[in-house]
Amino acid sequence: MRAFLAGALERALYHPLRTLPTPAVSRIGGWLGRKVAPALYPGQDALARAALRALKPGVPEDEALRAMWGNLGASFAEMARILRFWDEGRVEVVGAARLLAARRDGPVLVAGLHLGNPELLGLTLARLGLRPVGIAARQPTAFRERVVTDVRLRYGGRMVRADRDAMRSALSVLRGSGETLLFYMDDYVRGRVNGPSLGRGPPRAGNIPLAARLARLSGCALVPAFVERLPGARFRTVFLPPVALPAPTGDRAADLAAGAAALDAVLDPIVRARLEQWFFTIAWRPEDGG
Repeated sequence: MRAFLAGALERALYHPLRTLPTPAVSRIGGWLGRKVAPALYPGQDALARAALRALKPGVPEDEALRAMWGNLGASFAEMARILRFWDEGRVEVVGAARLLAARRDGPVLVAGLHLGNPELLGLTLARLGLRPVGIAARQPTAFRERVVTDVRLRYGGRMVRADRDAMRSALSVLRGSGETLLFYMDDYVRGRVNGPSLGRGPPRAGNIPLAARLARLSGCALVPAFVERLPGARFRTVFLPPVALPAPTGDRAADLAAGAAALDAVLDPIVRARLEQWFFTIAWRPEDGG
């Protein structure tokens, strides 16, 4: 019933929201996130409160929870307007020059995080001329799947499915397609948030080790990236310097573990500092590590 209500609300709001100015869309989505979502998802609200206590002790919990739910609600509502954001001047970019330099030197895997409005990461790559290819799981509802797929195709991206052939497809992108691989590191699979580690020990499963493996196999640059929500329906897309993987030792398992640890060491503090804008604060558990 809860999923049905959420899906019905999405369908009812999407087309009317497309006719409104962007600031109004963000405000409506944020209000619904703060006022409606906690009642629809009390278990996730409790998990988020526990995550904030564990990872950001001392933060005012109620205020942080309101910000977190507001970001989620706004992000979903903004799908109705997101293709206009670039032309409306709502997206600033930090680190574009280093990303473009890395892409000129060879293949790039953009190691994304679900922060702010993460859909803007692919849009930014497309507007920089980097032809993003995302590794994507299916959305939880058919309606959201249609909306997200349409948005990504319209801004010039494409997707490969996160299935048993994903590694082969990803390597094909990295080995000479002229496209840029967008791979989110904070994956949520079968009720478990695999990364970043966030104090749970080195990541041994999930997308962070997979990204390290792809980098070892293809020689691609690993460029961490994320989106921050700013006041007034504005955003900042940040591309960090490529992560330097430790020199290979010949021990394949040890080399992959060391590469995953190096990437995780960059991603972990980014998420810790922005739990109010992280999509998976509502799902994270300390026991999910390892």
